[in-house]
Amino acid sequence: MLIKCDLLEETVYKLCLAAGQEYSPYPYQTVLNGYKKTKSQRLAHILQNAENAHKTQRPLCQDTGTVHVFLEVGNEVSFDKNPADAINNGVKKCYVGEYFRKSIVENEFISGKNLETNTPAIITTDYVNGDKLTVRVLLKGAGCDNVSEVKMLLPTIKEEDFTDFAADTILAKGKNACPPLFVSIAVGGGAENVMTEAEKAYFKTENDLPEIREKIISKIREKADKKYENFYLADLKLTAKPHHMASLPAAIAFNCHSLRIAEAVIENNSVSFSEKVSKFEHLKTEKSGAKEINVNDRQALSTLKDGEEVLLSGKILIARDAAHKKMLEYKNEGKEIPFELKDAVIFYAAPCSAKPDEIVGPIGPTTSHRMDKFLAEFPEIAATLGKGERTEEAKKVIKENNSVYFEIEGGIATLLSSRFKSYKTIAFEELSTEAVCLAEIEKLPAKVSVSAN
Repeated sequence: MLIKCDLLEETVYKLCLAAGQEYSPYPYQTVLNGYKKTKSQRLAHILQNAENAHKTQRPLCQDTGTVHVFLEVGNEVSFDKNPADAINNGVKKCYVGEYFRKSIVENEFISGKNLETNTPAIITTDYVNGDKLTVRVLLKGAGCDNVSEVKMLLPTIKEEDFTDFAADTILAKGKNACPPLFVSIAVGGGAENVMTEAEKAYFKTENDLPEIREKIISKIREKADKKYENFYLADLKLTAKPHHMASLPAAIAFNCHSLRIAEAVIENNSVSFSEKVSKFEHLKTEKSGAKEINVNDRQALSTLKDGEEVLLSGKILIARDAAHKKMLEYKNEGKEIPFELKDAVIFYAAPCSAKPDEIVGPIGPTTSHRMDKFLAEFPEIAATLGKGERTEEAKKVIKENNSVYFEIEGGIATLLSSRFKSYKTIAFEELSTEAVCLAEIEKLPAKVSVSAN
């Protein structure tokens, strides 16, 4: 069967769109079941964000990620053009035309400049019998990719040691990947393909080694931090593949609660797409007893204690990795930083591009520990907002500076964007989505994670 690449391009475009802004039934039902058991407000926010993304047709998360495309090509299938070009054209069409965040940059050791298309996609091709083409798309954010791990184990490893390794890695690293987590473990194969096998498993329903899988799940749920309301792990996939007798590769692929996957089958040049959630259950949400804080009131910030739930209002800066690197360059070169840092409040974030009728596109927190190395360089900053834990050294600096670190829920980008009253770029425009911006927030929900008290 000859497949026209124009059709493949349109299919990839629609799959990126669906994966980015539509919850698929598998993660939705998993999180919904967790909510029914726990009545967790964290899970309620995730489900509300999914419904809001569906209604507004905007991304579930601001980090619309690296695009992974998995092809299953039937042996009777051929293409009229280069399918890789069609795939990348489809990705570009979605990310440029639909105001998705474009995160792919030229290699950091060349220029680090944003390529403005979110291409190239990472394409994996498998060959099967038949005359069909199956196209699967996974959108993977940096917060999840940065904690994913490949470990070369020895084939003599004991089952107990393997389950400890898997559980301990997930517990230690997953906190910065927006729990509850969808994790996929692949064991076997080689170093070059074991992570790919783990990511492909998100599209499957079956698991290998069910007894080992259950032991890993049990260990995680027994040891998980109770702040995740007994729902740190949403689900675990486990895949076993043949391997060299002298090595046992293992990969742990992390995905956040908004597992962004979509699938289509092309047959006889017609396309059938996987299901998406269109009917959402009504959720009862409790009224928050959070304290309202003006972030520009340094005295009010000084009274906060670790663990307090707050609603933040006031003027803030938006700046993360690339902006902080540039700020430090300015400082070291004796140049004046083109915005005020004294008593500044910085939200580590990089939103999706805003549509003409939006104040800001979907926006959410960046993994904060990536900015830890900059904290001591700018002691005049009053507070920072982000997600995940800070290093012990960073916590010490925050306390010494009488500063505050607020944790913001990750993965609820459409809900958080509604708390912004203004948003404009003020510096480093050449950094594209990572430019420094000035914004005003109103009642942005947060939790005091580190304070001087």
